[in-house]
Amino acid sequence: MSSFRPLYAVTITDAVASGDLEQLKKLAAEAEAHLQQYGDVATLLTALKLEIAKAEA
Repeated sequence: MSSFRPLYAVTITDAVASGDLEQLKKLAAEAEAHLQQYGDVATLLTALKLEIAKAEA
């Protein structure tokens, strides 16, 4: 992998729109690496919001 690209929706959407199979595979590999390094951030964010709601109640 050459340089870091943030995995924002626009990055993925643009890759899908391009139809470039090589680019799609490269981005999928980057996303897999991100998940391995950082875990499922969306699930962790949900857990954080739940704890915030409990603390605020």
